Amino acid sequence: MNHSCPQTTDAQHGAITLLVAIALVVLAALAGFYSSRSVLMDQLAGQNHARASQARLLAEAALASAQADIASRSAPLTALLTTPAPCPAGVKGPQWQCAALSVPPHPALPQAQASVTAVRDLVMAPHVLTLHAQSHWAGQNSRGLVRESVFLPVLAPAPSDAPQAALVLNGCVSEATGASLRVCPLSKSGQPCSGTASAPAVQTHFVIDTNRNGSISSAEKTACMALSSASLPGGGTRSGPSSAVPRSPCNRAAWRSVLGDITAEQLQAWSAVQERNGLHALSTPPRSIYWINSPADWGQSVGTPDTPALLVFSSQACALRCPRIAPGVHIHGSVVLDAGCDDEKMRGWQGGWIEGQLVVESGLPEWRTGTLWARPYGRNAYILDWPDGIDASRVQRVNGSWSEGSR
Repeated sequence: MNHSCPQTTDAQHGAITLLVAIALVVLAALAGFYSSRSVLMDQLAGQNHARASQARLLAEAALASAQADIASRSAPLTALLTTPAPCPAGVKGPQWQCAALSVPPHPALPQAQASVTAVRDLVMAPHVLTLHAQSHWAGQNSRGLVRESVFLPVLAPAPSDAPQAALVLNGCVSEATGASLRVCPLSKSGQPCSGTASAPAVQTHFVIDTNRNGSISSAEKTACMALSSASLPGGGTRSGPSSAVPRSPCNRAAWRSVLGDITAEQLQAWSAVQERNGLHALSTPPRSIYWINSPADWGQSVGTPDTPALLVFSSQACALRCPRIAPGVHIHGSVVLDAGCDDEKMRGWQGGWIEGQLVVESGLPEWRTGTLWARPYGRNAYILDWPDGIDASRVQRVNGSWSEGSR
């Protein structure tokens, strides 16, 4: 009869106990390791969060610094935008102007870097500047990005009650012998030269008070706006002041009635930056503002019904005689001729084909040729979005435009 050895059983029990003890030690070590690792990860996460918060705060400080710098400047604000910079992601095309703004370093954070890129749409919103502020720490991945838009006092709002006549004058108009003219008012049907007119065909701000009695009669208005019925299809009427008003020195009544407080300097700056940025008649989108100082006659078709243009022939262009628009040239939008209340500068003028509105800061004696169709989109090139309550003469934040992150 065989019996198991007590020594062998005790050895097996000891080995098992040893293995269990080793396993418990390993488990305890692993638990300690993962506990320490969890604490370390929490610490790293906390540090990353702190660095991210610091980066965001630095970006906000850079944004506030740029806004304060813009608001404090009395010189033309366009001087701020002379340093080109790469545009943010998703902003492409010649209508966008992107410029780097100067941001002073933070005195307490020499290892941090911050920058601000200013972006504006030169066609739809030249008066809105979106500031993209970003920051990061040297040698770290923490970055901050915030942005906010501000209104700039670079253009005054156009008047909402501007005359809707096809031709707006500051003087009288007459036809040359054998003239070929068509002046069509806005029509309720939307079709030019037909239907029922919804606005005058011609509106003038100055009628000669021939009998010097201080009031303007219907006969005096008719004599001042001496266009034949053949030149006024579509039921167009003629409108003028009822009281005599002086024109000398030049009161710029036609300009002010249509453009309001928009100045020549503002339009010239807007035109120049569109040209410098590469906008032209065939770009996408096309150029919308043309400030013209040349006395040469105009020979280029510009604008479309969806993207109308504004052409301003300046007092410099009209120094001797206002430029004419060549036959066959088609303009969608508004044409302004700053003749300085000197009718002789417009004598025998030729006007191509304008769909929109023609504004002349004088009379139009012996007008020779031109087709003028009033269109409701004629003023859209320079009418911008100014929310109620905005003071267009100073820098202001755009409510609801602040955002954070990569958007």
